[in-house]
Amino acid sequence: MLRSIPRFIWPVAVLLLVIRLALNLGLNPGLEWNYDERRNGRIADNYLAGRGYVSLDPERQQLRPDAFHASFPVFVYMGWSKAGLPRHYLTLLVYAAAAGCYLLGGLYVQRTLRYFGLAPGVAWAGAGLWAISPGVVYYVGAFWWFENITLPLLIVVVYKLLRLHGGRALHWPDAALVTSAVVLSCLLRGYLLAVYGSLFAVFLLLMLRRSVPAATRRAAWGLGAVVLVLLVLSHMPILLKNYRQFGAYTLSNQAGFELLQGHNPVAQGRFMFDWDERTGPFDQYVRAAIPHLDSLNQYQESQARAQLARQWVAAHPLKEARLWIKKTALFFSPENFVADAPRTPWNPFTALVHLAFFAALTLTVLHYRGLRFESRDWLLLLPLLATWAISLVFFVGFRWRFFAEPALLLFPLIVGHRLRQRLTLPPENR
Repeated sequence: MLRSIPRFIWPVAVLLLVIRLALNLGLNPGLEWNYDERRNGRIADNYLAGRGYVSLDPERQQLRPDAFHASFPVFVYMGWSKAGLPRHYLTLLVYAAAAGCYLLGGLYVQRTLRYFGLAPGVAWAGAGLWAISPGVVYYVGAFWWFENITLPLLIVVVYKLLRLHGGRALHWPDAALVTSAVVLSCLLRGYLLAVYGSLFAVFLLLMLRRSVPAATRRAAWGLGAVVLVLLVLSHMPILLKNYRQFGAYTLSNQAGFELLQGHNPVAQGRFMFDWDERTGPFDQYVRAAIPHLDSLNQYQESQARAQLARQWVAAHPLKEARLWIKKTALFFSPENFVADAPRTPWNPFTALVHLAFFAALTLTVLHYRGLRFESRDWLLLLPLLATWAISLVFFVGFRWRFFAEPALLLFPLIVGHRLRQRLTLPPENR
């Protein structure tokens, strides 16, 4: 595989890697974790100190059972601490893994474009555009987020499924790569269960409808079954842990909190940085609707908030419809993720990518010059559609829109290639 990479790509890849690592270390010279993982780290410390799986509630000033964020990183931090390893070593390890995945993602962007028929030079240019896109090189990529590992793995999985959809035989190294990538990604980022669930559902449906050898179809369904079984088994310790804590089999308590953020009288369509401020209108609305809020544990509070969100949606269908429109406009706006501010200025690169995507989408929908959606397009676009749906259900989070950005970039390049092909055909063959 590496032998097929042109020589001129290697110095470019090294330069991009140096820039990325320089940003990582320059922006985080103390090798600190992000705020979500600092909280998870404190939970690990409390557990190892014999206090249980708890964190300090700043409002109540007491240690309370906590299953808000993903549990798998906490398990990793416990093991890391038991091994006596300094935590800044783990920061460096994550940076190194993310850097390797960065190069892997660029390679498989190029391979995906080649699979769709683009010339090698154009495909490498497309990989370069992905590598220097704002989210990849800075807004997410320059910081310590597990998305820097899971997004490239998603690109690899989509490529492998595209090739299976095209009739390629499934070999065990590919099966092992796909299953391990999916399981690890979902353990690190729980919302990817929705992305991969929809991706595999559409993939298997397409394999039923597509004329491929029976052995290939059986292999595809076997792969889906193995992925499902391994996902269930890998999440069992989390389900059991949360059942012991809260008496409910749940992966996280976060969903109810975020559901209410997305559906309430003062919802903005995006994350509300003041969601827990006692003097803020949102917190006052919640406490008026749930007067016994402070007496609930985290799971009970999550359930109460989710119920309040559903009640608000049922009582305000027109406002909910307007919220969906607002969220959609925000999802496709040229903003990018930033960890500590409500919004970022519009980025010209992101704006051009989104304009190109909608131009390509419009031309395809209108069948301009005979353009049509191909069945394999749905596998490419599924991460975009899934993250858009997540945004409608909850709110627009530019960290999970990050998983839509490869499709936003690649689809216009693919449609442009198809259009050039049609324009070069004789009139009678168009």
